[in-house]
Amino acid sequence: MSSQVPTPEALRQAATRLLAALAAHPDPEYRLAVLKRVARRLGEDGYPTFLRVLNVIAESDDAAAQRLVADTFGVALRRMDLPGGALSSWGAARLPEGGSPLAASAFSGRFFGAAPRRSLGPVEYLTVWHLQRTQRQELGAPVFRRAMSQLISLFNRSDEARSLYPQKLAADAQNELEGGYTRATRERLGALAAAWSSGQSPEQVADAVLASGAPLDPRAWVVHDL
Repeated sequence: MSSQVPTPEALRQAATRLLAALAAHPDPEYRLAVLKRVARRLGEDGYPTFLRVLNVIAESDDAAAQRLVADTFGVALRRMDLPGGALSSWGAARLPEGGSPLAASAFSGRFFGAAPRRSLGPVEYLTVWHLQRTQRQELGAPVFRRAMSQLISLFNRSDEARSLYPQKLAADAQNELEGGYTRATRERLGALAAAWSSGQSPEQVADAVLASGAPLDPRAWVVHDL
């Protein structure tokens, strides 16, 4: 993603276009293809923009639009084919040594070019972004909580997504996927899945990630907004 953050108006327009494209096709498989195409066209660096668009839809008063998006994610979960974004594996990205301020070039493709990356769905992406060192600067806890609770609220509009997504996260929490998740992250994904499947509120589900496991050392991170 470019350094320029999309304006609220640009995000609303993008959300409107996405909803129009989804509503124009009754075939759920085609809708999933549309959703994946949008995420893919934004590119790896632009996946946070995709999450912002989902958050705009989650914040709206249009329950029908929310169900349309959530149902499409339900299809994706049934197929195990979520529109994803890539983050570097937890052991791959190292910050430069020394106490001097970090230059923008320190986070260039040259620095992280060799870091293996894996594709993550929206909930997993936010969780890893908040908890682990990746090619991105860390996502702060307040922003994580707001964005995560909005996503959970959105996905809860679909019975299928509300049922299948926690199941997927619980399975992820039981498997060490090629270094993609640290042990602490898997524990927190498990806590998130348990809270979500038990019917807790979206805010409580997000809090389950923040409350479980050992506290993070803030000195090790550069905090970044979504």
